[in-house]
Amino acid sequence: MKLLAIEMSRVTALFRLTRRSGQPYMPHIVAQVEERYRFGSAPHSIEELGGNRAEFGHGLFNGNAIEALEIYNDGIIVTSRSDTNFIDEFIVDLTAWLESEHDYCMIETHTVSKMYESILLVETDRDIFQPLDTYSKIFRMIEKALQDSCGLEIAYQNFGFALSADQTRNSALKPIPFRFERKEGIDFSRHNFFTTAPLKTKQHLEILSRLEQLW
Repeated sequence: MKLLAIEMSRVTALFRLTRRSGQPYMPHIVAQVEERYRFGSAPHSIEELGGNRAEFGHGLFNGNAIEALEIYNDGIIVTSRSDTNFIDEFIVDLTAWLESEHDYCMIETHTVSKMYESILLVETDRDIFQPLDTYSKIFRMIEKALQDSCGLEIAYQNFGFALSADQTRNSALKPIPFRFERKEGIDFSRHNFFTTAPLKTKQHLEILSRLEQLW
């Protein structure tokens, strides 16, 4: 299993920030966050600063880019094309700086306070869908029906699979499905796959490695 690219990582962290010394002057703090992390875009208007969501775009931290920092009343969402550990380090740096420099206090508000999203592009050494060839009769049925209905002769193969929790039973943060699918636009023989998971990058890669070893 070879990691080709981190397509996207996202961390949602739920907490509230309160300020012991009173209401902050937000334009000043926003300007400092923008400067500290070199964000290319930041909320500046009264409407942006006073709304339920404020977004910073394309920042820099420890040599890697932060795609977006979204700030809500009950937490933040950070997106990057880097390892989730990098995002965790950024969140620690941001909250520690706000506490030390601006007298903020972080209050945990939820039992489940953090959720991860990992989207990777990987290459396997072989076609790991071979055990799913038990569905070959269904493939042939689809092929025949397609030929009968539109005259198209084409072979069908396994494209991917998905695993998900029953979200109706989960009222907290909802994990995204685990998906493992062929990368569209690339010859199937290349064994390039697009995969998503509600996990840290390292955990995601460990599961993919184990998946490849199963067959």
